[in-house]
Amino acid sequence: MGLGSFFRIILYLIFLPKVQDDHTHRFQRIEMTVRRLRTAILFLVIITTVGTLGYVLIEGVSWFDAYYMAIITLASVGYGEVFPMSTAGRLFTTILIISNLGLFTYAISTIAHVFAEGGFSKLVLEYFMLERIQKFKGHTIICGYGRHAKEVTQELSKQGIQFVVIENSPDKIHELSEARFSYIEGDATEDAILNEAGIERAASLVITLPDDSDNIFIVISARQINPKIRIICRATNQADEAKLLRAGADHVVMPERIGGFYMATLVNKPDLVEFFNLISNMGPANVVFEELAVKDLMGKYQGRSIQDSQIVTECRIPVVAVRHPNGQYELNPPPSTPLQPDTHIVVFGNPEQMKKFREMALAKPT
Repeated sequence: MGLGSFFRIILYLIFLPKVQDDHTHRFQRIEMTVRRLRTAILFLVIITTVGTLGYVLIEGVSWFDAYYMAIITLASVGYGEVFPMSTAGRLFTTILIISNLGLFTYAISTIAHVFAEGGFSKLVLEYFMLERIQKFKGHTIICGYGRHAKEVTQELSKQGIQFVVIENSPDKIHELSEARFSYIEGDATEDAILNEAGIERAASLVITLPDDSDNIFIVISARQINPKIRIICRATNQADEAKLLRAGADHVVMPERIGGFYMATLVNKPDLVEFFNLISNMGPANVVFEELAVKDLMGKYQGRSIQDSQIVTECRIPVVAVRHPNGQYELNPPPSTPLQPDTHIVVFGNPEQMKKFREMALAKPT
């Protein structure tokens, strides 16, 4: 944590910032810890100030000697008197000792409890995590962090897509923290947790929980909160596939079915599986396929043929397919194929080439 972040935390302890409504639930937990620390620190300051002021007024000693005497009295270290005290001073000391059994002990134990349990470090981490997620827009939310979700995070990281993982297992939360992924700790079936992950601003939702009933519940909630979000859901039982689609999922994936297909294909067509890995960007292959709407391209590429627009020669990216308005794909389209605004093109290249293509071909937002 840098110096700037440290001062921001200090300011946060003094002035609780306003947060968006979708993060109010999470910040309530943080506020509870902050208020406990505030109360404990306030008690320490009050009792130390009273002790210092009392010794100055009663014994007429210097401010530092009075402060030092107050501290060793409250801490019960037993160093003895720093200066000769009158009867009034000793009576005042007994009052400080008695107060040490209450306010001072409570304050020290509260502060020690917060830091010993890692509460303060967790507070800092949650605060900056929520602050980062508040800035996300058009991101992907992943529910669960099991075997399949880990593969999803790796592929999204490879493609440079922002994502937030929702998980409630402490061990997996530790893994997410070690990987420096954005995450929300909680139950994905709760609307408040989905809101904290920014579901209203998200573009996609990937649900990988092992229980199909939980997945159906999340699909229904997510579709109601954000009708435009794309929902990709895992299904364990084939009978639940149709239910998930009726609930609002755009795509349902059954890992066992895909795994069985790959294993069967490897029996007599192993090279075909390698090709599948290539076009799906799985494994170490450094190739990215992307489908883009022609209406999102610069105006000079629209309404002209692939050859006349010179999109391939200028951007040095091959157009491997065109999706027509009826949903049909035309593979290896001829150079004379027109690029109409209501069609999509499929292009591929390595990440650097795709980055340059987006910079050169996509229309700049106004």
